[in-house]
Amino acid sequence: MTWKCTVCGEDHDDIPLCFGIEAPWRALVPEAEFSDRVELTKDQCVVDGREFFVRGHIEIPIIGQSETLAFSVWSSLSEKSFLHMCDRWEDPDRGSDAPYFGWLCSPIHVYPSTIHLKVSVQSRAPGLVPHFTVEPSEHQLSQDQHDGITLQRWHQIAHELLS
Repeated sequence: MTWKCTVCGEDHDDIPLCFGIEAPWRALVPEAEFSDRVELTKDQCVVDGREFFVRGHIEIPIIGQSETLAFSVWSSLSEKSFLHMCDRWEDPDRGSDAPYFGWLCSPIHVYPSTIHLKVSVQSRAPGLVPHFTVEPSEHQLSQDQHDGITLQRWHQIAHELLS
């Protein structure tokens, strides 16, 4: 399967291990109001000074493989949690912080209804995005994160997302 990377613009023959989801602001703010209402970096998003989001990875083990499939997605955080995370952003030991509670705010189109799934947001060392753990439930995303997926399922997901 050949695919074109939206970051580097190059064609690739391998199957990607990470899929990114755009920041959640589009659901909240009309395009024409973006510059007045949204503060966006590659890892954080604040809308109207009162809606707070952080980017992290939901990692799905691929059975029999050393690497994982990752979805680079966004979670909401309370203002208190967001400010605490910001204060600790460059601290080398931030990975030892207790996890934050969040709500998944990104659609993952190969799973049904991922918006507002409960997630645990765990900081990691500087340079690494937080790790999101979907709360245990009957939702397929939660089950896949806990149990892992087959190589065949990884290929199926990649094909669906790249098509």
